[in-house]
Amino acid sequence: MLQYDHFSFLAHVLPQGKMHTVHYYSGITLALASVCFILYRLTFEHKTTNNKYHRSVNWFGYIVLLVSLISGFIRWLDLANVWISTVHYLSALAIILFLILHSYVYFLTLGKKLVSKLFQIKAIVRFKWHLISFGLLAGTGLFIFEQNKSLSFQVLPLEHSDFIAIDGQDSEPFWQNIEWKTINTYGGANFNNGYTPVQIKIASNDVESYFLFRWQDETKSLTHLPLVKLNQQWQVKQQGFHIFNETRYYEDKFAVLLSQSCDHGGDGTAHLGKSPIKGKPANWHGKGYHGALDGRVRDLWHWKALRTNDMVQMDDNVIAAPRIAKSGDRRYTAGYFADGKESGAYVMNWLWYDKNKVIPKRLPLPEYQHMYRVDNQHIEQAVLPWFSSKPYKPLLDTFPEGTLLSSVLYRSNRFEGDRGDVTAKGHWQDGYWTLEVARRNKTGSEYDVALEQGVCLWVAAFDHAQIAHTRHQRPLKLDYSALSQKGKL
Repeated sequence: MLQYDHFSFLAHVLPQGKMHTVHYYSGITLALASVCFILYRLTFEHKTTNNKYHRSVNWFGYIVLLVSLISGFIRWLDLANVWISTVHYLSALAIILFLILHSYVYFLTLGKKLVSKLFQIKAIVRFKWHLISFGLLAGTGLFIFEQNKSLSFQVLPLEHSDFIAIDGQDSEPFWQNIEWKTINTYGGANFNNGYTPVQIKIASNDVESYFLFRWQDETKSLTHLPLVKLNQQWQVKQQGFHIFNETRYYEDKFAVLLSQSCDHGGDGTAHLGKSPIKGKPANWHGKGYHGALDGRVRDLWHWKALRTNDMVQMDDNVIAAPRIAKSGDRRYTAGYFADGKESGAYVMNWLWYDKNKVIPKRLPLPEYQHMYRVDNQHIEQAVLPWFSSKPYKPLLDTFPEGTLLSSVLYRSNRFEGDRGDVTAKGHWQDGYWTLEVARRNKTGSEYDVALEQGVCLWVAAFDHAQIAHTRHQRPLKLDYSALSQKGKL
């Protein structure tokens, strides 16, 4: 559902909610059940069928199940590439086909007796020791997996004399002497089969932590929902924004999630489906919401190649308890919203949104109107400064048909206050974005997670997509012990 929109028609019948957790525990259960089945076949004699169709279906099931388990385990270990991810997806579909074919055999053979055969008490008692063994094996396996559900990441100590300029470059000697750690991420729109690896370096002193991220993105995308004048009215250029799932006229982005624990699905904050949170409105795109239902907050940093990069900031957001839906709000974002701010920000350059028509808030001043020519495609990759514009009036709207107008309106050039805690700058070159980030270890904000021992980190890349980002299985668990040993913490 997240990556393959052709299954969206099944949204109303598929389970919803914390499906990452369900998938994780289902995979463990299936793997342990398979081990028990192999032990059973090796221990007890069993009848073989002479039915060629039945044997063929069985062998088909063995193969696809094995492929699914191996590919899933490789993905869990964060060793998978593009084709392994695709194989895992196809094998899951093949398992569904196997279940249909396999049950069809028994339905033809047993008819109505099939249901009673599935719940024979004698058979359950006969294999009670196998059930006990399976329980012990399951407990052991679950313990092993839970102990390894995150990846340790060593945060290197940084001397105060080591200067790092937040410029989107890794030219400092300190960065050059650190090796990259690579995380494979999947499921993002517009990437090669949804896949891009993210390289990471992290360092810290007793005041700030510094992060360096690099990911592959073949195109530098700065376009953000430009306005175009057609039939004497303005429209938003879009192909999915009306359902908040734009995948063409959008800028590149990058997100970092921080939490004090490392549970599955972004520490339990990802709720998948059309209406995954009880009592809250359905979402427009059918993919789900972010929200924290346990009373704790998670920190979310959101870098945007057009809107925040020139600010040299990431948009400091939070995932908390889902808010109360307000009448009149077109988009409900559950527990995902921005930290508070004292001033600054950008706004969209329209008074209200309609798929077929918008009215701009402001138009360029006369001395800047020469930039907004019909043939000037670069205006799609620009913002409109507040003081280089004036309020929209129909009499001032003399732009010709086909004119492009920026949809991002800057009120000032930086966030001030809680929302501006994260400094960041991105630089694109030769098919790669490099993003340099810094934040104080402790900001004192109730919406921020302190950067300290044991904090868990997830990353997500967006290739000119609004919500369809990549993701990875296991978070990085930050290890600040090297700083403690040097007396920096």
